[in-house]
Amino acid sequence: MNPDTGSINQNFTEEESSFDFQKWLHLFIKNWYLFLIFIPFFLIGGYLKNRSWMPLYQSVGTIIINENKYRSSSQGFMQGFGLEEAYQNVNNQVIILNSYDLIGKVVDSLPFMKVDYLTIGRFKTRNLYTTTPIIIEADYVAPEAYELLFKISLHPNGTFTISPHNNNSMPSSPINGHIGVPLQHNLFFMTVNSVSDNVKEFEMYFRFRTRETLIEDFKSRLSSRYVIEGSSILEISLISETPDRDVDFINKLSEIYLEENLKKKNDVASKTIQFINEQLSEVSKSLSVSEDEMTRFRRDNQIIDISSHGSELMSKANSLDEKKAELKLKETYLNYLTKYLTGNFEEGTVVAPSNLGLNEPLLMQLVQQINELYLQRSELTEKNLYYAKYTKAIENVKTSIFELIKNMRASLEIEKNEVNRLLADVNSQIAELPKKELEIIGIERNYKVNDNYYTFFLQKRAEAEIQKASNTPDNNILDQARTVSLINADVKSNTMFMFILLGILIPSLIIVLKEVLNNTIRSIKDIEKRSVFPVIGMIRHAKNDLPDLTLKNPKSSFTEMFRVIRTRVEFVVRRKTDIVMMVTSVDAGDGKTFFSTNMAGVYGMTGHKTLLIDMDIRKPAINRRFNVNHPKGVTNYLINECTLDEIINVVPEVNYDVIFAGTVPPNPAELIRSEKIIEMMGELRKRYDYIILDSSPIGLVTDSFSLASLADVNLLVVRNNKTHKDFFKNVVNQIVTDKLSNFYVVFTDVETDGNYYSYKYGYSSKYGYYTSKGQKNIDEYRKYYDDNNEI
Repeated sequence: MNPDTGSINQNFTEEESSFDFQKWLHLFIKNWYLFLIFIPFFLIGGYLKNRSWMPLYQSVGTIIINENKYRSSSQGFMQGFGLEEAYQNVNNQVIILNSYDLIGKVVDSLPFMKVDYLTIGRFKTRNLYTTTPIIIEADYVAPEAYELLFKISLHPNGTFTISPHNNNSMPSSPINGHIGVPLQHNLFFMTVNSVSDNVKEFEMYFRFRTRETLIEDFKSRLSSRYVIEGSSILEISLISETPDRDVDFINKLSEIYLEENLKKKNDVASKTIQFINEQLSEVSKSLSVSEDEMTRFRRDNQIIDISSHGSELMSKANSLDEKKAELKLKETYLNYLTKYLTGNFEEGTVVAPSNLGLNEPLLMQLVQQINELYLQRSELTEKNLYYAKYTKAIENVKTSIFELIKNMRASLEIEKNEVNRLLADVNSQIAELPKKELEIIGIERNYKVNDNYYTFFLQKRAEAEIQKASNTPDNNILDQARTVSLINADVKSNTMFMFILLGILIPSLIIVLKEVLNNTIRSIKDIEKRSVFPVIGMIRHAKNDLPDLTLKNPKSSFTEMFRVIRTRVEFVVRRKTDIVMMVTSVDAGDGKTFFSTNMAGVYGMTGHKTLLIDMDIRKPAINRRFNVNHPKGVTNYLINECTLDEIINVVPEVNYDVIFAGTVPPNPAELIRSEKIIEMMGELRKRYDYIILDSSPIGLVTDSFSLASLADVNLLVVRNNKTHKDFFKNVVNQIVTDKLSNFYVVFTDVETDGNYYSYKYGYSSKYGYYTSKGQKNIDEYRKYYDDNNEI
């Protein structure tokens, strides 16, 4: 049976972790040429990438938001609608600044931005926003000409040529024109003006931008945020390769934002003035008529003064008339308010009752609430979370106002009836006065009412105009826009780092994948994971597969590896001669014949009689290695065509005898299992000290299973980077299942020159057996087996 696997393998491998650093280091060193290819390739790629690098600048402007403005005086009323958060923060201002409509107004006010002026190089495209030598003024641009690049070539004589750039849909014939002269074409009507008086030869490109693309461009890049969370300082920023354009845009955006804010504030004052003017128009007509009537009556009747009793009665009547006019004004305002709330009107422009001198606290509060709600909702889109809540709150306030109007109308009706009753009493007393005095009192009463009414409206209009003139934006510009930083200064170094990293990672990935996906045995560790059989020896890679390499290089480390295996076999069988060794392999091409012929040479060096038998009767190979055609051999002997002495060949080139396989038989399996084989081996044991059987691959045919019992030791050849792991494991399991004994593994074709195995096991083709370093390593290697005679 097989020896203990723990002791025999200790020299070949130490207990290692799952990650073998030395192994991977060897693989990376072995494939150094991949790094030599990929790293320069990616360095060139990084250099070319950096050639197209353009600096990105951040431009910033700041606005102070009047936070109190955006806190409602009626927050308690709105908490039931879940709007207290919307009132208490000013995030709506961020939404406003990023709104499509506001950005559209900015774009409309900056017509210079509607044309891009560019230079296009091999790697970079630059925007000549402030350095363009020409300015294009376009009166008409065809829809198909927008967003297309046109090349314009300027000439020193003041002419230019325009041609489409890389666009097959446009006419290829050039368009010629003169600087400063209007150019008419089916694509555009425009004038090209020179910035300077001296026109130089220059080539550049231009592109007409649509309003929509400009808005989307700025909207996608615009960032609005508060400098510190909870603060009221709003920072507006843009990032691009054209900082001057961004500065102009931010400044104009801030300007229009404040203008829009002021416009909303002035709306209420404007509506108040409009309402008063409508009332003044009517009162003015009545005042003019009453004034003319009073003047004409006094002139015609030569009445200058009224009696003291008449004056007293007129004074009472005037007081009641003023009260009646006040009630009429209230009624007019209620009619106005009802009309506006039930019809379609501009949000946030309801005239407050206080602007007309109407002191109704509850009505004033409700109108203020609905104005605030309309103003807040106008700053949101319908998709906003709070839009529906604002709408619901507005409807509730409307309901409250309508209910209040209903109650106020009832109260007004009572007051009007009382005033009319008092007026009727005074009028009855006035009626008792003389006829002419009665008439003048009536005319003066009418005049006084209209005059007071007119004066009142003039005063309120003046107050509204003063209020409008004194309005200022709720917010202020803290800092005009400026370019504050270059944000991608480290991109070039990062790009080179990333490309170098790729130059390292990609070949590393190739090496790792190649290793991981490789299903062949690559190390002794791979063998140990799949086999219970000890590894008896290792043979390094040879540049050729000659059968006499050990004979030609007796002092090489290569030959010493065979000697170590020879010594190991002696320990296994417990004797130094009379040894029969069967050599097989997992698959064809694993190198068993190469091993057998060279192993026979090492045995022959001892001076003992050695015999090599080619038992691979299905596919003989040894005769081809010795250039012998159609020799008689084992199969001829087994079918009694010749004697044993006739098939033993003495080969002059080597120091051992050879029996070839002979003629390929039709029944190889039966011949191998015949009694004749046992008889032949018995006779040969008497004649030879060492017999090596080069058998068929045990993983392919059953011949080796039959011959294994005839051998003292069975060597299973496993070839580095050739033998498949799963196939090897299955063969081992089959051998164990069939209870075959004395099987050992020989690991061949190991590349050891300056590599992982050379470092680990002390072998290298760079020194021979008698060099100091080589002798030391080989002595240590052999000493291990001498010290471990118990297998």
